[in-house]
Amino acid sequence: MTGVERSIDIDELWRVAARKLRVPTEPPQDLYLEGLRCLASALGSKDRYNADALRLLQRELLSRILNELKFSGDISNYPSLVDVTVHRPLLIAGFGRTGSTFIHNLLALDPNARVPLLWELWNPSPPPRPETWASDPRIEIAERRLDAFTRADPSIREIHPMAAGAPDECHWMMRHSPLIPMLYQAPEYWVWLKQLSDGELSELYWHYRLQVQYLQLFCRREYWVSKATTHLHFSPVLFKVFPDARIVRLHRDPCHAVPSLCSLVAGYRRLFSRHVDCREIGGTLLDMFINHMERSMTATAGKADQIIDIRFEDLVADPIGTVQRIYTQLGYPYSVPFEQKMIRYLNKERAAAKPRHAYTLEQFHLSREMVMERSAEYLSWARRRCGELVQ
Repeated sequence: MTGVERSIDIDELWRVAARKLRVPTEPPQDLYLEGLRCLASALGSKDRYNADALRLLQRELLSRILNELKFSGDISNYPSLVDVTVHRPLLIAGFGRTGSTFIHNLLALDPNARVPLLWELWNPSPPPRPETWASDPRIEIAERRLDAFTRADPSIREIHPMAAGAPDECHWMMRHSPLIPMLYQAPEYWVWLKQLSDGELSELYWHYRLQVQYLQLFCRREYWVSKATTHLHFSPVLFKVFPDARIVRLHRDPCHAVPSLCSLVAGYRRLFSRHVDCREIGGTLLDMFINHMERSMTATAGKADQIIDIRFEDLVADPIGTVQRIYTQLGYPYSVPFEQKMIRYLNKERAAAKPRHAYTLEQFHLSREMVMERSAEYLSWARRRCGELVQ
């Protein structure tokens, strides 16, 4: 593709992907492509990425488009996927670095839970099958990608452990999500994403629901369990798309959660550029935090029986007690074998050496006063639901 030194042509990438898969080649004028065009324009901004980085980013976007076209074809190949029941899904909705990975890994030990694994999130087509779930060649492909993460910045997998066969965040399977402006320096894309109407959010979130059904076409259990910051972004339409969902909302002092996530995002950004704009990361992620808390505070009113609010400190201090409380309040069956699995997992985790994750607000051109001022309404709201966040 010519001109990559100046910009990424999304429409041409679509045509390349379509020819590769032998499907109709003209790109549609829809919300999915609109967002990708906005992203490509942001990535091509002057002094943001060099030509080599843009080539890598171009391959990333081509991979996204290929996955989208494969999925679209599979909808026709597997028409029964629309009949897959998504009954009382358990969705973990917390801003980054609030304990969501920890609680997700615990809930994944429940034999009734169907959690998405990283390899199937990155490469979902064709739909996974139980007989090859542990030996699928896509597992090795995912491991190679993780190795690239480690080579670019070893701290990424130390701060946020990832493995091809482990549960991971379902925002990988979404057409558009806040993950994208975390991975890439594209603040203009974040502006585009947060101004979407409820109707546009519904369109994107219904597509996510279809993908949930897709991954469970052959590999399903009693209920779906997934986690992502993205669920906060889609709070205005969450119960429209999943009327009987149960939500675990996680809360942590934003003076810790925000810079901790900034630090992880800086590692992700080094996959594509050695120059990381810490000021932009801090500004974008603080704005994202406030926006997501506002959505969560206003959009889920009246759904108290379907939501439980958990403080990070309470989860860390008593993880099994926290899971018991979640299951009791939200109405999921809790078993002794499940608890025994959690005990073994926790014993293993406590025995493992953990590198210290060091970060400060000032690294990302933020201050405690700034974060506290902008978070004041949220902190008051959270205090009424689960207790004091600021210690």
